[in-house]
Amino acid sequence: MRTVNSADNTLLLFTPELPCWDAETVGLAGDDPKSLAELEAAGNVARLGGGYVLTRKGIQTRKIVSRENYVPSMKIDTLVTDEHEASRSLELNRMVQLLDRAFMTEWGIKEFKINETFPVVPCLEDDEYFAFEGERVKAIWPENEYVKSFMAEFPDNGYEARKLPAPGPEALSQWAERHHAPRGNFKVEFVLRHHHDFAHYRQLPTPEGDIFGFVNAGIIFARKFRGKPEELLPFIGRIHVFFTMQRRIYIPGWFDMDSEEQEPGKMVTFITDTDDELRELTRTLRRWGLSLIEPACPIYIMGTSIEHLRNQETKSMIYDWFAEETVKILRPDFQDEE
Repeated sequence: MRTVNSADNTLLLFTPELPCWDAETVGLAGDDPKSLAELEAAGNVARLGGGYVLTRKGIQTRKIVSRENYVPSMKIDTLVTDEHEASRSLELNRMVQLLDRAFMTEWGIKEFKINETFPVVPCLEDDEYFAFEGERVKAIWPENEYVKSFMAEFPDNGYEARKLPAPGPEALSQWAERHHAPRGNFKVEFVLRHHHDFAHYRQLPTPEGDIFGFVNAGIIFARKFRGKPEELLPFIGRIHVFFTMQRRIYIPGWFDMDSEEQEPGKMVTFITDTDDELRELTRTLRRWGLSLIEPACPIYIMGTSIEHLRNQETKSMIYDWFAEETVKILRPDFQDEE
């Protein structure tokens, strides 16, 4: 059996979801950044996209390290050879590691997934969620004929809906087939389910329809901001429809209130590279208005930057991080002062 060393530990960091690493991300994950040079010298990794990716030899070495030391690891079948793909993967990795370091969780569990895909029914065209009226944005998706039919078919939501059987995905599928409703999905780069006071809540009953694991959990949907703010609108719109599905199909009465009748946060988070970029994005989204969040309130749009995440101290709880280290771009109760 091989003795696990620092280079072996670093080798096991490479996964299909996070195939590109550099010194900063390895350090944030708790391993020795110098091990990358050792892996490169042994032919296990190669430089690409500003970081390092596994070679064919590295894939085989990783498999041996995993097997001989009884360390479970996700199977890697393909090499990353595209410069842009490696660069985007490294960018995502940096965001993931910095968000993971941003706060701890006392008495709870942080469960995060990378590039998680969620269904959207009805899934509208990109320009069917919001429309511009001058400098303001209006939510038009609630007036879409498919959405209105959906609301009429599944009217029960809110706390009182807990007393009723949830329609469930089969009923949704039957409705979609009858009305020829468009189906689709959307991907979220970083999804955090924060289970506060896990030992207590695990003893409480939860509804069977909670197939996404949202009951008794705070939720963060995080996305790296690239390009133009207008490109965020279909993403925000699909989140609205997906959250509406939770409220009316999967877990009516449970999505906005936990088992102890407390409100778990639903936070959509945009990550910029710099603080200046975050200020500009904040000004833009606030100028567009609360219509971005109102149709599926409560929903928060907040932001932070890679620059800020690098410099902030690790908070002891998610609530401290939310209150002290993020910009509340749009929220139902009030907005930050610029």
